[in-house]
Amino acid sequence: MRGCAIVAAVVAALQVALFLVSWLITAASPETSVRSLLSNEGIRWFFGTFTSNVASAPLTWIVVAAMAYGALRQSGMISTLAKPKPRTYRQAFALRIVLAELLLFAIIIVVVAFIPHAALLSVTGELFPSSFSICLIPIVAFCVAMISITFGLLTATMRSTAEVFLSLCRGLADATPLIVLHVLIAELYFSLRYVFPL
Repeated sequence: MRGCAIVAAVVAALQVALFLVSWLITAASPETSVRSLLSNEGIRWFFGTFTSNVASAPLTWIVVAAMAYGALRQSGMISTLAKPKPRTYRQAFALRIVLAELLLFAIIIVVVAFIPHAALLSVTGELFPSSFSICLIPIVAFCVAMISITFGLLTATMRSTAEVFLSLCRGLADATPLIVLHVLIAELYFSLRYVFPL
């Protein structure tokens, strides 16, 4: 957490510095292609594009991966796999069901992405880029969340839909520092692209 706080402070300081540097450069050399974030146009850009700058694919990846992580951690599957046998009957049964679920997910993914004319291939039949490559991280996160929830319900580490929901929320709570960092870094990145157009 402390490391994230330091990185966030550095990124925020760089953003403030970029405001000042862009203004100084444009004031000293108005003929350059550099754009000022403190001009009327720059201020309109900064506030007008903030949402679209932040609402990018990496934010979605962080959110869905965090939810999957929360379910995985709460289910107890990691600790079950890490400890030596013997396992309880419930744990052994749950692991068999999870393996069957993984096999089913693998078959579905092969059908929708890896056979000719599959639904998630691009229009030209390519795998990269395609709908599959764009949603790869959400697909993996969904699979991890589903097998974790299955394991948790079968072993009674999750006993209700409320506990399942809370496990997903706990993952998001753990990822809060990453979400804050994403917001700051994404805005700094797009600000740099605006100030120094390439």
